[in-house]
Amino acid sequence: MALWLLATGWFALNAASQRLFSITAETDQAAELVRSQLWQWGYGSQPPLYTWLAKLLLDLTGPALGPLLALKVAILSALVASLLQIGRLLRFSHAQHCITVAGIALIPQFAWESQRDLTHSVLATLLASLTLLQLLRLQTSPTAGNYALAGVLSAGGMLSKYTFGVFLLAAVLAGLSLPAFRRCLLNVRMLISLAIFAGLLAPHLLWALAQPDLALGGLDKLQAETAFPIAQLRGLGSAALNAIAFLTPLWIVGLVLIANRLQPPANTGQRLLCRLPLAIAVVLTVVILVSGATRIKDRWYQNLLFYAPALLAVLSGPAPPPRRLRASLQSAGLAAAVVSVALPARIPLAGTLRRTSALNAPIVELLEEIRQRQGAPILVISSDSFVGGNARRVFTDGPVLPAHVVPRFQALLDNGEGTVLLVAADDDRDGRGLSGLLEGLAAAGLQAPEPESFRAMSAPVRWAPQERFKLLVHALPASALVKAGVPEDQPSAGKPSR
Repeated sequence: MALWLLATGWFALNAASQRLFSITAETDQAAELVRSQLWQWGYGSQPPLYTWLAKLLLDLTGPALGPLLALKVAILSALVASLLQIGRLLRFSHAQHCITVAGIALIPQFAWESQRDLTHSVLATLLASLTLLQLLRLQTSPTAGNYALAGVLSAGGMLSKYTFGVFLLAAVLAGLSLPAFRRCLLNVRMLISLAIFAGLLAPHLLWALAQPDLALGGLDKLQAETAFPIAQLRGLGSAALNAIAFLTPLWIVGLVLIANRLQPPANTGQRLLCRLPLAIAVVLTVVILVSGATRIKDRWYQNLLFYAPALLAVLSGPAPPPRRLRASLQSAGLAAAVVSVALPARIPLAGTLRRTSALNAPIVELLEEIRQRQGAPILVISSDSFVGGNARRVFTDGPVLPAHVVPRFQALLDNGEGTVLLVAADDDRDGRGLSGLLEGLAAAGLQAPEPESFRAMSAPVRWAPQERFKLLVHALPASALVKAGVPEDQPSAGKPSR
């Protein structure tokens, strides 16, 4: 309990300290503020579960950043709790529990990136940890209820992030390699898990089949190529290098901890944990060879290698040398302290370091000024989710949407009454900023205004006054956006869930 409280307090401290220096929503959090306005079976290339949780929460609290930060803290806290519970089933000593929790601070994707901005990856990691925990429970208690829960957790992982599928296949493969778990996985009650898994996942799969362009929009991140075997070799190299990067500096501290005294797994559950990395490597290799993917990002390993601290605890044994244990825990404590200082400090030091981020953008202040001048529009159309998400916190009286979703609210425009506010970031890249907004309006069958009609509003960048942040704004009557009609074949962002 003390370890869990310590970790939860650390997550809460880091969330609160960043908020002290900036009221701006980061990119991923802003995207959730936009997506969570609608119930859908899918949201572009992201599965829907995180957005559903955000919507349930924001429907209670209103569109605000605080509830989303609290949700992140709760997910990370639950992840630590699940790892501790895994350790109990693996019969960890107190020292092994300490190594497991401390290891979180030695994996930058957890210590830094997850607390900075990530959303879907963090939830998928929690579901992967809970799925692993449930697999361990099945080995000791193969009841119908536990098989049903395994199906629910597996479906939840797939609805969180598609890379969870690699972990799920690897967990099954590792389990099949051990007789005790093979009996569980080949039990007739596994049909309960499969039926629940398929039933919960079916609506999202039907949505994806109906609009594959949206569902598969993230595949470009793989940078797949057709040349064989160059693409596959590059993909395998990328996977190996980023796996090492993901585990740095944990593996360095781990070498010190287990040098010359590598301990064998003490029970069947620990043997399963030791076989998981090999199973992950096998499944990931097959995926790369089949897809020709050349780029595997290190953050995708969150739900593939989250158990690495627990694995280190297994290999260190129940009674690691006190001096080595103390050194490893001190290293983790130092890393945690550095993160707690650097995460908030990067915001006020951005000007000095010449590394401004989204948190330095005075976008909320500019949007508040726009609201004071224009009043409350019936609809805000944004150029991107960063602008839209932050705008939703200011313009709470009506929807704040990207242009391609506007046809769902056609009734607001057809009424012809009220003002529509168009807001674009000052971004010259193709498909972004004002050009992206105007293209989106035209693609939605709406009458896009002339670029010259937009007014620029700017303010000094927070903590870096030598730079300025600019928004392009245009307020117009709803009727001015409506053409003769919206094309019937207009693509949408997805069908709403029922």
